[in-house]
Amino acid sequence: MKNEVFIVLKEVIKSRGFNYKSFSEELGMSESGFKKVMSNKDCSVGKLDEICDALNLSFADLVALSKEKVQTLTLNKKQEDLFLREPSYYHFFTELISNDYNWQKVKDKHRLSKKKCLLILTSLDKVNLLRLEPANRVKKVFSGEDIRISAKLGEKVSWDVDEAFFHHARDEFKAKKRSACGIRGSYYLKKESLDEMINSVHEVTEEFIKRSKRERTLYGKDKLKEVTMLAFVAQGFRSSNHMKF
Repeated sequence: MKNEVFIVLKEVIKSRGFNYKSFSEELGMSESGFKKVMSNKDCSVGKLDEICDALNLSFADLVALSKEKVQTLTLNKKQEDLFLREPSYYHFFTELISNDYNWQKVKDKHRLSKKKCLLILTSLDKVNLLRLEPANRVKKVFSGEDIRISAKLGEKVSWDVDEAFFHHARDEFKAKKRSACGIRGSYYLKKESLDEMINSVHEVTEEFIKRSKRERTLYGKDKLKEVTMLAFVAQGFRSSNHMKF
C-alpha cells in the first residue's frame, strides 16, 4: 500500500507540471531531502498532508487513487445472449464505457440515430448492464473497464477487430514506430511454468489497466495516447509448418 501511495504521488507531481527540483522549492525543502523522502517511500502523515496541500489534492484522494483495483465484468447468461443476438450492442457498450457513459458522444462518433441509441440503451438496461434513468440519463452499474467474454462471443465481436489490429500493429512495426512492439517466441515449458506465464500476462495487463485509469484521472483522456495491446498464449502451434522454403 505504501509503495502504491508514493508511485501515485510521483505521478501527481508530474501531472501538475513539477519536477523534483521545482516541487521541493514549493515545499521549502532541499531537493536532496525531497528525493530521499520519495526514494525511501517513508515520511510522516503530516508531511504527506503538506505535500498533498501543495498539489491541491486531499490525502483521502491520494489514498483512493493508490487503492484503485481492476474491476472485471464477467457476463451472465442473459447479458451474453443479448450480445450473441446483437453483436453491435456489445461494441456500443464498450464504446459507452470508453466514453464515460456519455451515450451522445458515442452517437456522434458513430453517426447513430437517437432512436437507435435509446433502443440499445433500453436493451442494456433490461440485462442490468446500466440504468437508463429519466431524461435519458445513464447511470453505470459496472465501474471497471475490463470485460471477460467467452470464446463463442469473442468469435462474434472480437476476432475481426483483433485481426484488423494485428495488421495495423504489424504496419506500425514495419514502419519502425517506437511506440509499436512485436514479440513472438516458442518455448518448451512444464505446466507450472506455462501457468506462471499466463498469470504474468494477466498481471501485466491488470497493472496497465490500473495505470490507465489513474492517468486518465490525473491528466484527462485528451492528453494521453490511445494504446492497444493484444496478447495470446497457445499450445500446439508449429511455426515450421507455416514456413515457406
